[in-house]
Amino acid sequence: MNKLQKVEYNGTIVLTTQQIAEAYETEQQIVTNNFNRNKERYIEGKHYICLKGDELKDFRAKNQNDVLPNANKFYLWTKKGAFLHAKSLNTDTAWEVYDRLVDDYFDKEENAKGKIEQGLYVVKFIADDMRVSESRRLFMYENYCKDVGIPTGFLPKYTDNGNREQCSATELLNRNGCEIKTARFNQILIAAGYMELRERTSSKGEIKEYKALTDKGLKYGANLISNKNQKECQPYYYADKFMELYNEVTG
Repeated sequence: MNKLQKVEYNGTIVLTTQQIAEAYETEQQIVTNNFNRNKERYIEGKHYICLKGDELKDFRAKNQNDVLPNANKFYLWTKKGAFLHAKSLNTDTAWEVYDRLVDDYFDKEENAKGKIEQGLYVVKFIADDMRVSESRRLFMYENYCKDVGIPTGFLPKYTDNGNREQCSATELLNRNGCEIKTARFNQILIAAGYMELRERTSSKGEIKEYKALTDKGLKYGANLISNKNQKECQPYYYADKFMELYNEVTG
């Protein structure tokens, strides 16, 4: 069975009569004759779709397939319709091809979605079992999404820094004897473009603000998932780079 061009109609994956014939290694007229002899077994909308009039014109205009210019109706076969054709032909080739049609043509996207969901479950299971931090969990999800081709732009930014020490601004200001309050330091960072205010909607519909490092600020720290709310992040700074940042914005 050669790779078939995917045909869809109103969101349903279908096959044309010619595709059925080619896949089952028979003639198109034989497929049509079998249908006509067993027409009472086929239910329109369940086993096939019959296009006529404007529906046929629209389908012909949007699809490059075997619709004859003078055809006044055109049949599309669903997965269940393909099964009835295999049953009518009742050959080893037809049954073998039908199994492959189900796996590689009709259910391929559904199977792929199932495998992705299963992979996400495995990632979550491992993260839970190993009791990894929220930031490391985010990093695991990001890597998995990249592996299966899912865009990661919707995820918060996270940089893997191994065992590099990361602390809050309050802790590092106190540790280094800086004579400035955290609130004032944050104002300076925002004014200098190292930090920004972001918004989220609470469960009650209220707008909540939280702070996050900008791309410029991520040179000196990371946005980690907040312990207080999973929808927020919290700036943490690299202990070995903090005074460089401090001197840069206050000097």
